[in-house]
Amino acid sequence: MTSAVAILARAPVPGRAKTRLTPPLTPQAAARVARACLEQTLRRFPRAVDAPFTLFLEGEADPALLDATRAANVALASQGDGDLGARLAAAFSALRGDGAGIMVAIGADSPTLDPARITEAIAALEECDVVLGPAEDGGYYLVGVRGDRSGIFDGIPWSTGRTLEATLGRARSLGYATRLLAPHYDIDDAATLARAEAEGFTFEA
Repeated sequence: MTSAVAILARAPVPGRAKTRLTPPLTPQAAARVARACLEQTLRRFPRAVDAPFTLFLEGEADPALLDATRAANVALASQGDGDLGARLAAAFSALRGDGAGIMVAIGADSPTLDPARITEAIAALEECDVVLGPAEDGGYYLVGVRGDRSGIFDGIPWSTGRTLEATLGRARSLGYATRLLAPHYDIDDAATLARAEAEGFTFEA
């Protein structure tokens, strides 16, 4: 079954990107963290995973980001409107329209993730309907579906400690076979930024 990967990210604009890092960082420094996260995601994952990637961006891509997507051979598209669930559903619908039967979405907040987790998700979706990669904050760093499973995003409390639990419960209530990957973390505060830096993540201070 043909697979495809979506990266959902926000343009790294000061005041709009990585706002949970301000303080201690300035809005400009937080935006540089966001840019480094996105650029590292583009460098690491597409070359390690045997599937086409599309960056679904909220906001406008500046010349540096356009160069990064081209260098990574990643397509660029705009995110849809609505909450995260609606935007995920729209991204998956676009990938299905391009012929994909297995769709995986990641953010740009986990640049230290082992790319093997994405490959593992794609393989698992040959046998199950929904795959989730738990984030340590109660959300998820990855969600994958086989076919149209957009109903799993209905009524989910986004950006809370219950996001994963609610999505998993919703999928099971719809009768979908689910699989969980190993947990990982997002860079969304000073502690997780320091953790990522200890693992080799760098950004322009």
